[in-house]
Amino acid sequence: MKKYILYTVAVIAAVTVSGCKDFLTEEPPLDQSTEITLSTYEGLNSATAGAYSRLASSGWYGGEFILLNEMKTSNGKKYIGTEYDTGRMEEWYQLNYNSQSTSSLYGSAYYVISQANNVIDNLTEDKGDAQDLNNLKAECLFLRALSYFDLVRTYAYPYSYAPESLGVPIVLHTASNDQSPRATVAKVYEQIVTDLTEAERIIDPEYRRAGGADARAFASIDAIRALLSRVYLYMENWQGAADYATKVINSGNYSLWTVEEMTDGACYTVDVPDGGEVIFEIYGGQTNSYDPGLEGLWSLTAGSYGDAGCAQDIRNLIGSDTDDVRNDLFVNDSKGVNASVWHTAKYAGKGIGSNVDYTNVIVLRLAEMYLNRAEALSNGARIDGRTADMDLQTLAENRGTTAPSSTPDGIFTERQKELNWEGHLWFDLGRQGRSMTRTDVANSAIPSEIAFPGDLWAMPIPESEIEVNPNLEQNPGF
Repeated sequence: MKKYILYTVAVIAAVTVSGCKDFLTEEPPLDQSTEITLSTYEGLNSATAGAYSRLASSGWYGGEFILLNEMKTSNGKKYIGTEYDTGRMEEWYQLNYNSQSTSSLYGSAYYVISQANNVIDNLTEDKGDAQDLNNLKAECLFLRALSYFDLVRTYAYPYSYAPESLGVPIVLHTASNDQSPRATVAKVYEQIVTDLTEAERIIDPEYRRAGGADARAFASIDAIRALLSRVYLYMENWQGAADYATKVINSGNYSLWTVEEMTDGACYTVDVPDGGEVIFEIYGGQTNSYDPGLEGLWSLTAGSYGDAGCAQDIRNLIGSDTDDVRNDLFVNDSKGVNASVWHTAKYAGKGIGSNVDYTNVIVLRLAEMYLNRAEALSNGARIDGRTADMDLQTLAENRGTTAPSSTPDGIFTERQKELNWEGHLWFDLGRQGRSMTRTDVANSAIPSEIAFPGDLWAMPIPESEIEVNPNLEQNPGF
């Protein structure tokens, strides 16, 4: 298990960007120095672009952040003792973690936060056009907000359960000797909302970062609003969740995938799709030094290793309706050696040259906005001309199935059907106070139920971070 020391990487007087040119630019790559100062607009712009790179790391969207939160639920299964068992993913599947073996998100997320802080602190008016500088600031605020959101979801209890419990440290100005204590969950969410609403206010609505291989791998006003919708949903700010989902839906910039587009799962693997659902994604590229390669999503699902298997529970949930196109998003026995093994097809690899072990990872997409709004409307939010039933019906029509009832259980189940293997279910269970239950487990030693609340719903802070910062208080039970 990787361990990160938070503040050994936190101070970046001059931001270093290495090994990520494919991520930043189309071929041929832009010629830029690896030592980027923050004294010019060009340097600030390059530093902002480089800050996205670490999102693709194995401890974050490139692998572990998605996989550990799926393997802890009824979506995941480790096929122990088969050709698809290489020893990976076992502790997540067994929910057997501790302060030495925990999520490695902590170091990566604070690294991105430090990059964002350094850019924001150096955006002085003498360095360029005011709107250009505001666009860079909005990108950094989005990255900082996303980082804090993923951190507080991982290492703290849900906002809806214990807003005054311990969250994570809030660091807005990076310093090498910073030993900030953990802020409350409520304070962290307050900072997330502050960053996102400021980003929405200052960004040019038409702004999209130029020169990137994938425009949807960078912040935009739609990405900011989509993340706000999700954050407000977690806070049970139902009107805010509905309002921001509506802004994205009504933008006209996205369309729900059709049955035909989802039939072979290609909508998840193609590069830079025209139209479609993707609002914000992580671009997988072979020269991004943080891309995890064989330790990433492709390899650990249906690719080389296959330790992160797909449980019968989720396949039964969708498969009860044979017309539901989401049945196509599972792949059987990708190695051709064991017909009982299943995986998600959402990370099948897009292939670069002779390689197939690179995949884009969708973080925000349009279907979630319909589901967010449906849940919010069912909890009392109001949007003129819309009901929860209407949103569920719209989604169902594009999946070849019938809409569920707009009850809490109906909407929860629809979220699991639609968003499985995209890193949502564990957090949806926690924020709604539901226990985790699963029936398809590898053996009797694997827990089939984790009651909520309990210690396992907030992962332990890495011990290495507590050694560096003695003001960090460990979570209960660890």
